[in-house]
Amino acid sequence: MPTSQECSKSAAEDRFTSAVRPSGSRALVDSGRSGRIFMHTPEPASSPALYVGEAVKALTADGVIVHLVCPADHQALPELKRNPRVVLHLTAPRQIDSSLSLLAKVWRNASFLISSTSVLFASVRRRDVVNFQYVMHLPFGALFFLIARLRGCRIVFTSHDPLPHKWLMPAGLRWLERGALGWMYRVSDTILVHSKAGKRTILESFRVSSSKVEVIVHGPYELGQGLLPMPASDRLEILLFGAIRENKGLHVAIEAVQRLSEKGVNLRLTIAGRVLNRKEQAYWDGCRKLIDRHPQPIRLMEGFIPDQDLPALFASCHCLVLPYDNFHSDSGVAYMALANGRALLATPAGGLGQMIESSEGGLLIETATVGAVEKTILQAIEMGNDALGDLGRNGTRWVLRECGWPKVSEQMCAVFESLVAPSTQLCPSANENAT
Repeated sequence: MPTSQECSKSAAEDRFTSAVRPSGSRALVDSGRSGRIFMHTPEPASSPALYVGEAVKALTADGVIVHLVCPADHQALPELKRNPRVVLHLTAPRQIDSSLSLLAKVWRNASFLISSTSVLFASVRRRDVVNFQYVMHLPFGALFFLIARLRGCRIVFTSHDPLPHKWLMPAGLRWLERGALGWMYRVSDTILVHSKAGKRTILESFRVSSSKVEVIVHGPYELGQGLLPMPASDRLEILLFGAIRENKGLHVAIEAVQRLSEKGVNLRLTIAGRVLNRKEQAYWDGCRKLIDRHPQPIRLMEGFIPDQDLPALFASCHCLVLPYDNFHSDSGVAYMALANGRALLATPAGGLGQMIESSEGGLLIETATVGAVEKTILQAIEMGNDALGDLGRNGTRWVLRECGWPKVSEQMCAVFESLVAPSTQLCPSANENAT
């Protein structure tokens, strides 16, 4: 079972103790016991892997040594291996083929769980800070938090989803999932969320002290090609992108576009992504039947979209639609859209309402209903492509100014520093960077 890059671990830890110790602090210099920064993730691909890769890059650019516990098939592994400030602790791979039987998927997940908990237990020690980025299915994800507690670590939980998109266990066992999540929140020293709505969801749903829930910015996903040009098409090209889940409201968008098409409105909806898990398959099957009733205004790109294909996909559309409902999170897709100059048509669910208000980068869909989506799409058509482009540029300016990865690193460092040791400085100040 692979564990870590042993050859670089000792040297990296030496650099860490040097990077974090305040001047004149002999205790930290001599013992190196101020604590190390660990980040743990079970996700090897898609937006969770993208987030972790960018967060690690930002932290290490600020001089922090990051110990990363991740699957051996993490999509950013080649870049992470080249980063001298990253110490990798690799677990068994976790990529699961959707064609596998339920029994095979259970076996692979169980094997990964055993591997990842073993690596975490062997790698961390007392006073380390462990930042959990994404968690496995509940209640199993709580095992990682238990390991950190048993090893005397401080826990920072970045809660990308304050509540699960969908509870996975039968109703009679729902208490196990909810109880595990509540316990994870309670044992965390600090909980990080990406919006005031996310913080409010946690405080209203679980008995957690408000003082340990902090809001930090999310971080944008740039595709590396600057502001993408708007397509020349005279019909409105709308994109619905990402993992397929019921709470994303695909059925609402499909029916709204079909109704408008039947009325002679010139538009097309591109649906690009794959089903998130087995629980969502029945929902997607229903969406496919709905599409078959009037398929002309719908373009399907079913499956995982490789990173290298994303610029062309986003460049082919004028805006993104996010008719989310029963959604308590913040959308990585929305941050990607704004970072690359694409306006949002979105409900106020989760952090989306705050994002549209702050960025002036989109149009608000009042409710996740067919009529409300139709109304907002017509508003976008009346505005025209140039005005939609202006909204996209507004969003880009805001997301890069207010949510850039350097700011993510700054906010995460402040949290880590508060937990590592008194007076410990992980990230240099702006003045130090300037010298």
